[in-house]
Amino acid sequence: MKCARREIPAGPLLAIVPAGVTQSIRIPQSGTPLVSIVVPSAAAPEFLFACLRSLERHLPASIPTETIVVLDRAPADAAAAVEAAAPGVLVAASAVRLGLARSGNRGRRRARGEFIALVHDDSEIEAGWLEALVSAAAAHPEAGAFGGLVTFPDGTPQTAGDVLFRDGSGLPVWAGSSACAGSLDRLRAADYCASNALLVRTAAWDAVGGLDPRYFPAYYVDVDLAMALRDAGWSVLFEPRARNRHRKGASSRKTFRLWVNARNRATFVAKWGSALADHEPWDGGSPESVSRALARAEAAAVRLATGPRRAGVPPAEATEAADARDERDALDQDLALHREYARGLEDLAEETAAMRGLAWWRLYGRLLPVLKALRRFSRPGSSSRTR
Repeated sequence: MKCARREIPAGPLLAIVPAGVTQSIRIPQSGTPLVSIVVPSAAAPEFLFACLRSLERHLPASIPTETIVVLDRAPADAAAAVEAAAPGVLVAASAVRLGLARSGNRGRRRARGEFIALVHDDSEIEAGWLEALVSAAAAHPEAGAFGGLVTFPDGTPQTAGDVLFRDGSGLPVWAGSSACAGSLDRLRAADYCASNALLVRTAAWDAVGGLDPRYFPAYYVDVDLAMALRDAGWSVLFEPRARNRHRKGASSRKTFRLWVNARNRATFVAKWGSALADHEPWDGGSPESVSRALARAEAAAVRLATGPRRAGVPPAEATEAADARDERDALDQDLALHREYARGLEDLAEETAAMRGLAWWRLYGRLLPVLKALRRFSRPGSSSRTR
């Protein structure tokens, strides 16, 4: 039964609620949820509220859910503002930057469902998204995570159960040959699925210890989770009927994003190098290598279906002391990351200056003969004209 809407009360808390959001967001909340939806929020408030509106529109009454929003670097009144705008939603706020992994793990400590659905705040689910993922999970108990078709806001495909190469590079399957043509239309194995709208079996999440906070503040969190799940005996599946839209990179600047991506990729390769040895070498993403990578991923899923799966232990319940320790560790990590980034920028500046200097000397070397010739012609009596 739908609850009656009410207006969001005016006052200072309304400041973080985007203009135009005047009616409360009514998201179904169950006392015994099958799925705990965890929304890590680090982007602009308008993205978060658009995400919550999509949950309001498209979560089915047939699947009991709860929604947990984890606010990253939140102002003092942000939690109360979100709770006022979306009554019933559980909000956990941090004044420091937790990053995606710690935000997801904080949500897990509060979750009660058999499944955890990670939904980034810059994503919007479409009709049938959760039903498709839960149906796939019921049909495939051997799988630990399930992702769907992710598109850009204009509907252009962004990612769809990608494949992974030996150097840690990922690539969408539509980069492959005609043999991959049907890979967007069927339930199949994947090397990883994007975490922006990902269903994870809670038992599998606990089996790998949750998300690895080394991948800070984001990037490669989902790739690492998929590798960890397979290492624990769980496969990762792509379900094409589960669709969502994602504003890729909405929560960070491009230069910093590229730097963090490269840094976290190096961390990932160092951690999983032995497992990656069975993957295709990167050849620029040829159609043939993508096809072979997809075939390897599907063969691995077949083997995992009949193998043992590691059991896990649920994390300790959330406490203020545990959250405080987590925030202290996150703050130390954030400071260290920015020092490293600053050093990288300084090195780049020095390298650029050196390259510019080298380019100047090369140009000077080319111009020197011309300058000498001009000097000769400019001397008295050196003109070639007849008197």
